[in-house]
Amino acid sequence: MAVRMIYALFYSWLTLGLPSGGSHAIVQPGTTSADPSPYTLTMPTAQMVALLRTQLFVDSGRLYPCRGNPACSAWGQNLALSAPGVQVNGPRLVFSVHVSGTYALNAMIAPSIAGDLIVSAVPVARDGLIHVTQSNVQPGPTSDITFQAFVQTVHGQLEQLLNDKGTLDLAQYLAMSAKDPKLPPPRIPGVKCVDRSQIRVESIATDPASSAVTASVLVSPPPPGTRAC
Repeated sequence: MAVRMIYALFYSWLTLGLPSGGSHAIVQPGTTSADPSPYTLTMPTAQMVALLRTQLFVDSGRLYPCRGNPACSAWGQNLALSAPGVQVNGPRLVFSVHVSGTYALNAMIAPSIAGDLIVSAVPVARDGLIHVTQSNVQPGPTSDITFQAFVQTVHGQLEQLLNDKGTLDLAQYLAMSAKDPKLPPPRIPGVKCVDRSQIRVESIATDPASSAVTASVLVSPPPPGTRAC
């Protein structure tokens, strides 16, 4: 159950941490209105952290992932996450968060834990989806013994789960966010009506020099005779 909880948290981080913000269209020489329009979407890690704080860590800077979550509500009601961080380390996107509180082993025993959870992975674009690859899960060096033992016990399962199931349909989300300005980024700048079939995700990668993540997408014009949104 704990593995599923951490996976759900990482997936929500991935959704909010994909490129957005300082996006711009790149117009290639010789293109026509029938050619796909290329876009480079860029998001600095500082902007990712700000988005995490405003979208997820909204309870006095904390997130209680098990409250109202049937996957872990029976034992993790008092677990709190705080101090989210995002960094770029070479090709890796690194997420960190402080975990503290108690978790119920049974009705009589609820040990306390405190530590930093560090999850890193290499995002890649494949078959039109963003995939999490080469996942690594570790406790931070200042974590208490209980937390370190817990993470060391589940890290292999979690890494396998992330590598097998950690995918995001960026094209689908870009189509949705183009139509709904209330959705958080990412979105394609200047595009308010687009179908998922018109969007092709070409690549995604970290940019260590600017501490950011960038993605390249192509947006094709709608097929002839297609009605606008």
